[in-house]
Amino acid sequence: MSDYFYEKSKMYYENYKAGKLTKKVGSIIKNGDKYLTILRAGKRPMFAGGSVDEGETTRQAIVREVLEETGAKVTKLKYLARKYYTVDWEFEGVTFPNKRVVYTYLCEVEDGDFKAQGVDGEFDKSTSIKWCTLKELEELGLWEPTLELVKKVEENI
Repeated sequence: MSDYFYEKSKMYYENYKAGKLTKKVGSIIKNGDKYLTILRAGKRPMFAGGSVDEGETTRQAIVREVLEETGAKVTKLKYLARKYYTVDWEFEGVTFPNKRVVYTYLCEVEDGDFKAQGVDGEFDKSTSIKWCTLKELEELGLWEPTLELVKKVEENI
């Protein structure tokens, strides 16, 4: 396990022990009829996002996460939704329910040469970025709650 994932898992475990929710953020970045998508070998596609750091607002967190993961600078954002969910997580041999709340934002970004970056240990070398249509996102198996938000974005534009 990389230092990055060890520290994230430790944070999740500490939140679990303290009875706290883990605050997360997610982006939907649209350009024309395509969405900025992170592709990882053997895993479902995802959009840029991640954990909210101590003392950070969700707006600050999504701007930071988009920059860290894609190299894109957010120029405008609009709050879309909040969703509560739980995932089973493991830390040092203990499996626990990681209770989360994710705040999702529709983001506009500067044009540029987007690259899957992440922080050290977050992505492997096979991780890439692709602009995907809604149909491609469905075929690739984007997480269903995120896919539903994309469909709502499509309906309102």
